[in-house]
This record gives sequence, structure tokens and C-alpha cells, in this order.
Amino acid sequence: MSEAKIEILQAGYCVHPEHVVLRTWKFSPMRFPSMFAVIEHPREGVVLFDTGYSQRFLEQTQRFPECLYRWVTPPTIDPEESALSQLSKRGIGPGDVRLVVISHFHADHVSALADFPRARYLHFPEAWESVRHRRGFGAVRKGFLPGLIPEDFERRSDPVVAERTVDLPPEMRPFPRGVDLFGDERFWAIPLPGHATGQLGLWVREGCPGRSDTDLFLVADACWSCRSFQERRRPHRITGLLFDSTREYRRIFDEIVALHERGSAVRILPSHCEESLSELIKTD
Repeated sequence: MSEAKIEILQAGYCVHPEHVVLRTWKFSPMRFPSMFAVIEHPREGVVLFDTGYSQRFLEQTQRFPECLYRWVTPPTIDPEESALSQLSKRGIGPGDVRLVVISHFHADHVSALADFPRARYLHFPEAWESVRHRRGFGAVRKGFLPGLIPEDFERRSDPVVAERTVDLPPEMRPFPRGVDLFGDERFWAIPLPGHATGQLGLWVREGCPGRSDTDLFLVADACWSCRSFQERRRPHRITGLLFDSTREYRRIFDEIVALHERGSAVRILPSHCEESLSELIKTD
């Protein structure tokens, strides 16, 4: 798309057994990058989709029970890979980021929110309501670390309310409704509940890096790997202990599979798919 640029970057990664993620018989650890997107929009300025990990994750998981989060999904976090550092290398300062679109509030997606003091935070309101009062074990079970949330978060929060939801173009089915975030019919917020309450996916019309004729669908954690929807591999049922709704997760997963199998001109990008990230880097 000529009037906006989008780049996919990685801020740290974690590891987890392949058997749990793809239900294969391989128990070796898979690497899961924590991706975020940088959008340079002609009217809105610099917009981020999530932020990936930052050093704050390590600081907030020093003590029990928060350390359980780090134990279950051991991360590797290079300070040079943080969103703040990578944006700086591109000439973008902390105050230049005007919006952060939050897919959901799991720590590997929001660790760097506090690095951008002038940004407004866009999210579905139910996502924030589902975690805002959680502490201790209750927070960890939901993948939430309250210490990562800036003190002035609610003042800068800009919830994407249901009243803005409209019917989507037919080519975006089976996803029927979404929110036109910037009023240009290019960046659509799509509800993807299940993995987390109020999870938000971002559909970018004609905005796939390296392919201006292809849409990009950032599906966050609606699935964790492109192999999941390509091979119809749902994660092991034990992961249901972490999901807000297994039934909703399966529904959304099946819709992503249907979208893929329809052969639409859209690149489906899970936030933690190393294979997809490698291909996009090559494309750039």
C-alpha cells in the first residue's frame, strides 16, 4: 500500500515443546519469536501492533508467583532487540510512537508499553476488563503481569468499542465484522476471542511486506504457527488450562483454517511463528 508502510520485527523469543503446540510426537523445544509490527501511517504517524518482550519482563518475573511465567515459557531477551532499540535504529524516538494497538494483555505482547510515553493504547475494552483487577496467581494464570502496565494507562487508553463495528467486505469472510481503526478501510480490528478475552487481530488491506497486492492478517495468538492452520493442528488440550474459552478458541481456529483453505490473497501471520518471520525477512 503506497500511503502506509508496515514492517514486522521480533523482540525476544521463548521456547516450548513442539508436542504441546502442534500435537506431534516431537518433544524438542520450538522457538517462538515475539513479533510486533511497526506501521508508518500518513495521518496517524507511527503505530505499533503489540510490543514484544522487553527487559521489564525479566524484572517483573523475579519473584514468586510471577517467576512461574518465566519457568513455563523460558524467554531469551536481547536488549538490542527491544522495540525501543529497534525503532531508535530506524530514527523513531519513544515520543514518536502515537498509537499502540494491543492484541491482548499477555506479557509477551505488552512488555514495552511503558517505553512510549506519548502513545494512546487501542484495545477491545473486554480485554482490559478481564485482567485489570488480577494479581498474584490469578494474574499469572492469565499471562498478565500488572507491573508492565504504565501508571497512566487508563488515561491514555482508547478502547475500540462495539458501536464502531461494521460488516466487513466479502473477501474477508469468514470473519463477518470488524472496526475500521483509522477510517481509511485499510486497518481493520477483528475480534479473535478464545486464547484471551477480547483478543484483537489486525487485518491490513494490501499491506503485506513485499507484496502490495496481498493483505496481511495479524492473528496474534489465535494460533501459534503457520503449520497449525496449514496442517489443521490444534495445540495439545493441556493448553486449554490457559485459554479463556476453549470453545471460542476452536471456533476462531476453524475460521482461520477456512480462510487459509479458501486461497484468499491474505498472508495469515501468527505472532509467534518463526517460519513466517523468516520468510518475511527474506521478502524484505
